[in-house]
Order: sequence, then structure tokens, then C-alpha cells
Amino acid sequence: PTPHKAAPPSASGMRRDFWSIFSGKIGLRSQSRRAAYAIVSPQFIVSSENLEKIMGRNTKIRKSYHFFTDAEKRNLVFTLDDVAASTEWSIKTVQAYRSKKWYFFLKEVDEGFMCDGILNLSEDAYVRIHAQRATIDDEYLRPRFSNEVDALIDKSRESALLGIQTFNNPLLKFRAPGFIVNMIIAYTALFHAIFERNGVDYWYKEEDGTPEITDGDFRYWELNACIKQYYGGDQTPEKENLKLFINLRNKIEHRFIPALDMRISGYCQALLLNFERLLVKEFGSYFVLCHNNLTLALQLSEYSSHQQDVLRKIQSEHFDNIQTYISKYRRSLPDDILISNNFCFRAFLIPIIGNHAKSSDIAIEFVKYDPDNPEEMAQYEKQVAFIKQKRVQVADQGKFRPTEVANRVSEITGEHFGIHYHTRAWKLYKVRPRGIAPEECDVKYCQFSVPFKTYIYTEAWVEFLYEKVQDQAEFERIKSYRD
Repeated sequence: PTPHKAAPPSASGMRRDFWSIFSGKIGLRSQSRRAAYAIVSPQFIVSSENLEKIMGRNTKIRKSYHFFTDAEKRNLVFTLDDVAASTEWSIKTVQAYRSKKWYFFLKEVDEGFMCDGILNLSEDAYVRIHAQRATIDDEYLRPRFSNEVDALIDKSRESALLGIQTFNNPLLKFRAPGFIVNMIIAYTALFHAIFERNGVDYWYKEEDGTPEITDGDFRYWELNACIKQYYGGDQTPEKENLKLFINLRNKIEHRFIPALDMRISGYCQALLLNFERLLVKEFGSYFVLCHNNLTLALQLSEYSSHQQDVLRKIQSEHFDNIQTYISKYRRSLPDDILISNNFCFRAFLIPIIGNHAKSSDIAIEFVKYDPDNPEEMAQYEKQVAFIKQKRVQVADQGKFRPTEVANRVSEITGEHFGIHYHTRAWKLYKVRPRGIAPEECDVKYCQFSVPFKTYIYTEAWVEFLYEKVQDQAEFERIKSYRD
């Protein structure tokens, strides 16, 4: 009998065979498998022998990646022979890769080589650069996700860079508001990228589960909803910093307050640093903003203290309103949030003194602040104490006389608040005694000045009165109070 001849495999069958081997070798997710399967055309048919060669080469590349990342983590010194033994490449292949592909992270030392920078590279990016015959381009180092995620990451980074450009531009006066608006967009896009990658539906839904449609498009989550999804019920400095700026954005988008820039710069710096940390944590160090050659902005004395006072008076209605909001928001937070640099960034700029002319070529050097390192923290405390000792102390700084309190409350609230109302208020709320008895003061609101033998009042008292005057019933209590 004539032996049965097996039919030649169909193109679709060979595509399935190819993909079952390929996906099994490199372990891609189902979404990536679907995308890659769609691009395998009938013309892309290889023999099983050639396919195994391709996959074998890929396996060696991945082995070398794990060898190098482990060496960098453990700070190991190794030889090219060690690399060849680990990957099963020939020594000639290893030598060729060393000069053509590994030159940017492989550093030669006395006893061999060390790795410096391979941990910044994803495994997939590392594999891609070995597939390129030309000089390594920065784009080949970029971790790749779905098209939607990549687009959202780009939108997020560029919005943040626009915010930085706006805040650092000395020719602009609308700097803080411009920075805040761009950073709100940046954070929203970043959270959307995270949810898109994780398969989370980041849009509002109707009762039947279908997406809400607004102006022909899905109604996507705004930043507040993204924060709730990402942080849950946890209270963190990063979360509270973001919530502060959401409310600030709503308050300043219809106001023009240049004097606000200096007052909120610490919060702005924390907002930016938190953004970059979140971006790197979720998508890798390739996306750090300093890839765009960012440097520390040159520091200028934008206004003299006198000019700052004049600006605040001109813009007092809006400035004091926002300053009061910030103070009220701060009072609602626990101490561990308030002192965190992730909520409000604070730093001293200390001149670096070099031993000779060429030793101080770096203008600004950032030192990592690590509260878990007791020795470093002790050293920081000494430096801070030294700086504080050099400060000039001003007596009764930040304190107000009764007339000043009354005027500030009137300006902030828009209500007439005369000195007689102030007198009734301190009596009603019992913040100080009638006569000279300093020990009976509520020091949060009122203190006794010994040199001038009079009572003076704090910023907290001004804010307290602002809240009471805003409450119509409480304001009536003050106005109607009698001894």
C-alpha cells in the first residue's frame, strides 16, 4: 500500500506552533501574546531548527542580563570568562558584545569588570538592544508597554516638564498656578497609565455597568477618584500633598497672585519629587525627568521683603484667603505628615568649601536624607543646629497687636471687625485674663510681652477668628457678647 503522506502544515497552524514555542520561552502576558500573534504573517514561517536557534540566542541574552544585574546588586568584580561560563557564549562573542553592546554599563577595574547602570534597564529593553545592528539608540532602552500606556506615560512626563518650565521661567508671573495645573494633568495621566497597565477600568459606569459617556467619550476618573483608587484609606504625605494641590488649583485658577509663589514653593517641590518617585516606582528608572538634562534653577531674590509686603497688601483679599486655607489644611493633619519632606520639601543651601580652586566644580550637591540611618541623621542635626544658631532672632516675630488682628480679620473675611469685636472675642473664648496674669493665657492664641507690658496675639488666633466670623451664628455671638 502507498504510505500516507502527511499534509503540509497550514500557515495558521505554523503561526500557532511558532507562538506556542515563542510565548512559552519568554513568558509574555496574554495581551502581548494576542498583539504579537496578530503580526505573525503567513510569510513568517521558519523551520523548527531555526526557531530553536533564535530562542536559544534569546535565552543566552537573558542569562547575561540576570548575571549582570546580580553582579551590580552585589557589587561583584568578574571577568569576561565568568560571563562566558554563565551564558554558554564563546569568549569571542562575549568580547564582541563587551565593545558593541555593553560598553555603557560595563566598567573595567583592576581585577576585571563591574556593572554600573544595568539595573536602570528593563530585561525587555536589554534584549532589544542586542537585536539592533546599529549604534544603540536611547529609544531601544525604553521599557515598552501597550500603546495606550506608552501614550499616557509620555503625556504625564511632558505635562510635568511643562510645569517645571513654567515655574522656573523668570519672565512669568503666573508661575505657581501654571505649575499646579500642569502637574494635576501629569498626575492624572500617570494614574491612568498605572490603571491601564493593571487592567483597572478608570472611568465612571452606569448602573448596568456600561461606561458613562460625556461629549461622545468615556467619562474618565479625575484626580480625586484616582487617589482614592491608588492609596485607598491610607493617609500618607504624598496623598495629602496631592489633595492640598487639588483644592489649591480650584482656588487659584481664576485669581492672579504672584506673591503666592514663594509661600508654596516647598509644597511644589514635594509635589514634583513625589511624582518622579511614583513614575520610577511604577514604570522604571528610564523615565526619570533628569533624562531631559534638568538642572537646579538659578536662585534669585525675586522680591525684597518690602516688595513682598506690598504685593501681599495689593493681593490681600485672595492671598490671605488662600494662606488661611493652607493653614487650616495643615492643622487637620497629624505631625508625622506635617514634618515629612514628601508633604512639604524643606532644605538649607550650604556653600561647599573646596580645598583648592578646582575641587568645588559642582554648584549644588543633593545628599540623600535617610531617617533610617542614625549616624547620618545625627550629622544632619548638627548642621541644622549650626545654621539655626546663625539666625538673627526678632522679638515677637509673627505676633500681632489687637488693632492688627482686627484689621487682618476684616481684610480676610470682608466683614467689618472692629477693635471692640476683638475685645468681645477674647473675652467670649477666654484666651486671656482681664488683668496682667501671663500664666493664665492660652499661649496658642495669646502671649504677654514683658518689655511692653501688653498682650499680643498669634497667627493661630487670626485664623481662629476667621473661622468664627465665617460662621454667621458664631459671629452674632461675638457681636452680642456682653460682660
